[in-house]
Amino acid sequence: MRVLELRHVTKRYGSFLAVDDISFAVERGEILSLLGPSGCGKTTTLRMIAGFEEANEGAVMVSGVDMKGRRPYERNVGLLFQDYALFPHMTVVDNVAYGLKRRNFEKAKIPDRVAEMLSLVKLKGFEDRRPSQLSGGQQQRVALARALATNPEVVLLDEPLSALDAKLRQELRFELKAILSSVNATTIVVTHDQEEAMSLGNSVVVMSAGRIVQQGAPTDIYADPKTRFVAEFIGRSNWFTGQLAKNTKDMAELTTNGGIRIIVPMPDSGLNDGAFDVCVRPERIRTNAAIESFGDMPMNKMCGTIRDIAHLGADLHLVIEIAGGQLLTVTEKYIGQTLEQSGQEVSIAFFPQDCIVVPSGS
Repeated sequence: MRVLELRHVTKRYGSFLAVDDISFAVERGEILSLLGPSGCGKTTTLRMIAGFEEANEGAVMVSGVDMKGRRPYERNVGLLFQDYALFPHMTVVDNVAYGLKRRNFEKAKIPDRVAEMLSLVKLKGFEDRRPSQLSGGQQQRVALARALATNPEVVLLDEPLSALDAKLRQELRFELKAILSSVNATTIVVTHDQEEAMSLGNSVVVMSAGRIVQQGAPTDIYADPKTRFVAEFIGRSNWFTGQLAKNTKDMAELTTNGGIRIIVPMPDSGLNDGAFDVCVRPERIRTNAAIESFGDMPMNKMCGTIRDIAHLGADLHLVIEIAGGQLLTVTEKYIGQTLEQSGQEVSIAFFPQDCIVVPSGS
């Protein structure tokens, strides 16, 4: 069942087009991530769903009902603000109960509902504390409990983890998803953090300049980006640019501007006039011994020189210079192997099917 649906929604501020004719739907219990750089329109979209902004064109539908003209408190929508917006003079209990009281929830049942929410977010025993007596992670849980307390049809999370340090953000990411899944919440997460979007969302909508540029499952967005913008925004990437020539039924040959020839999958649209960009993810490039393990399997092979190496715990990040001075980033898992050194010659290779082909400049 579609709990939330946006139909050709457009929002203007004077002559500035903030959101340009976007449409998407969210099923019951689904978590959808709205992802994009600052200024792409994702927060404006969230505010239109919440009722803080009115669309100039199109419709915001909640459970099949058009929300046009309905104020925020007239929509059954829970909102977790980026800065949590907890009332500093209220206790944890009073903060969580606030929305219930505003929506005329049965007074006698409020204490039990608050206790249920605090148990859900693992804050039993914190009932009488004020926000200033809580850590950032605990404040985030209080805000989430308040957003869920009214049993909203849609939960909106605006950069829910951005105020936390990196380690805590990673820990709470999975806990947040578990909580939302346990109550079968239909959720929109607005974020500019690709890891957050892909780990929280069952589906991802990537926005740029007010428009949706791609929508799909996180794995599909990462493995099959349709434009260079999406490929660069979702994960790290190496790029080759050049002209394609047909090689076989399913494969094509790219001659790069630096004179390198590599075999790539045939683009979905076939061969068109003009240049193509080819993306190869850093973790898809193998070096030395790893290449030998694949024997005679067809691979794109070339030689290079290590220019930099960083040992980042479980990962090794290498910067390798190939012909024409092009620099490639390679990521390997560190399993105790002998580390290469800067200036060392190295062989690199990647499979044709690991190449992502998109129109140049897309």
